[in-house]
Amino acid sequence: MATYPSGVYSPRTKENKSGVVYDATKTTICYAEDVTKLDDEVVAIETELGTSPKGSYADVKTRLENNELSAIVFIIDGGGAAIETGEKGHLEIPFKCEIQRVTMLADQSGSIVVDIWKDTYANFPPTDADSITASAPPTISAAQKSQDTTLTGWTKTINAGDILAFNVDSAATIERLTIVLKIKKVA
Repeated sequence: MATYPSGVYSPRTKENKSGVVYDATKTTICYAEDVTKLDDEVVAIETELGTSPKGSYADVKTRLENNELSAIVFIIDGGGAAIETGEKGHLEIPFKCEIQRVTMLADQSGSIVVDIWKDTYANFPPTDADSITASAPPTISAAQKSQDTTLTGWTKTINAGDILAFNVDSAATIERLTIVLKIKKVA
């Protein structure tokens, strides 16, 4: 009966019958060395994973998939006044990822359109020609929040080391805005 994951497997010592000598070329005979090697592999895997590899998730696969999710967050602050148009700053992204959703949260009801530009570090700074949002930039229209999971026409892949720039195309009333890009890290 398996003890894992409540504990790491502790195999008992195995020996060949007296007079039996291990011969790797004899594949129809099971030697103690064969079973011991499997035991060693099981112990190594269990030791590496620990006794709670799934954590609070239903299974290890779900945990690994959720650990690949993260967020890129950028805040635009008008300093107590309505946000003005123009480029507001840059972020270097240190890992390869794919954008899955964009969310914008404002301090008050209003309207704003933010374009996101991407380029390599070598080509810094990104410009309007480097837009990743196509004709669907993140937009709040007479509201306090917006969210888009469709990302129609977007360039969703960000490579490790790419630089993102955030440019306000238009704005009214909103004084502080948080932009959240939900991403999935990829190899």
